[in-house]
Amino acid sequence: MNLFLDTSVLIDLIDKREPFYNDIAIIASLAENKKLKLAASSLSFVNTVYVVSRNIEKNIVLDALKKFRIICDVSNIDEIVIDKSLISNFNDFEDAVQYFSALHHKSEIILTRNKKDFKNSEIPTMTPSEFLASIK
Repeated sequence: MNLFLDTSVLIDLIDKREPFYNDIAIIASLAENKKLKLAASSLSFVNTVYVVSRNIEKNIVLDALKKFRIICDVSNIDEIVIDKSLISNFNDFEDAVQYFSALHHKSEIILTRNKKDFKNSEIPTMTPSEFLASIK
């Protein structure tokens, strides 16, 4: 199963944000054990460094992302993704970029804490806790 991580979920993991950390940590562990595949956009990596570095030293954030990168593919954002995002009916441009990046990567589920941001998605969206409940 191919899961696409929205930025909010990646930040939860790297920043260990409670009460959200445990669910995404379990999902990362499943990926580490090759039970599923993870992808995140290149934009999510950039945004995660920007956001989490406000609270944690940048070198610690980068080290955490280096380790995470071993189990996570990076979905490109190219001109096709940008062009589709520019003409989409998404209210938020960044959400559109995430969505079309996930679509381009052939992701089966988008994991996010902001499901309302993906209401126009053809890809099912779930929170990490909903995803874990669905596979039990």
